[in-house]
Amino acid sequence: MEKQTIEIQALTEDKGVRISRQEAEEYRTYKRKKLQADVANALANSESSILNGEDVQRVCDRAIRLRQAAVKVPLTRLALASRYLAGSKVKLDCVVGGTGETLTKIKAIEAKIAAKKKASEITVIVAPSLVDGCRYGEIRRELKKVRRAAGKVPLKVRVEQTASLTTLARLVRIACETGARFFSVPYFEECQRLQVNFTRGCALEVSGVDDTEAFRRLTGAGVARIVTGKGWEIYAEWLKKGYEEMLAQMPKEEKHEKETEQKEVPKTPRNPSSETDYHCKVEGGKLTFY
Repeated sequence: MEKQTIEIQALTEDKGVRISRQEAEEYRTYKRKKLQADVANALANSESSILNGEDVQRVCDRAIRLRQAAVKVPLTRLALASRYLAGSKVKLDCVVGGTGETLTKIKAIEAKIAAKKKASEITVIVAPSLVDGCRYGEIRRELKKVRRAAGKVPLKVRVEQTASLTTLARLVRIACETGARFFSVPYFEECQRLQVNFTRGCALEVSGVDDTEAFRRLTGAGVARIVTGKGWEIYAEWLKKGYEEMLAQMPKEEKHEKETEQKEVPKTPRNPSSETDYHCKVEGGKLTFY
């Protein structure tokens, strides 16, 4: 029987390479697996947060299933989150210092308590009043004290309010000098430009990223840690768009055959036990979005 062939562009630099339909399907299978791996790896560098009253068990469970890097928790909920994350590789990122407008001594005490309670990372918030007043000397002295109190636990320096790139760059250099592992800022356009200021193993963390396109852009720019409250939604939307792009690249004849096959297959009723939080379900061993 004569072998059916289709024309696939971009497999090599030469246009018009012809491969069999079976080879094309194998190539698309490889692309699907690569897409799934890329999305999983991107989410593995993200972080969830329960700083705003979210349900601790729900956030921790999602973080484990998405294999996220960490969950950001306040000191008061550190022990509870630790129980839910027990046995997983998800880290506990404990935030000390409240809103930042706390005495340096209190921040240091909280950092020491967090370290004793087995926090994997400690985030200290820089006082907004010190940032607004450009009191960089006080900020440096405070971070050094908190760094000593945290001991061997990696320290993150977090700025809650937006500021000019010049001010943030100055704060990045202070964080690097005091031995911080991360410098965290709220999301804003071009925030990845801060990466040119990092030294001594310190890296950029961006919080408040709930948009899929922004998440993908920051991932592509090499941002080390992204804090998001929409991990499931980003995971689902990223995969869905990737699958849609693959479908759009299929030859018209084969695309028509696929669509015909899907119409002929009778729809099965939804099984609530097979559904997930991100609006998709497993049917016949495949992930289906709805």
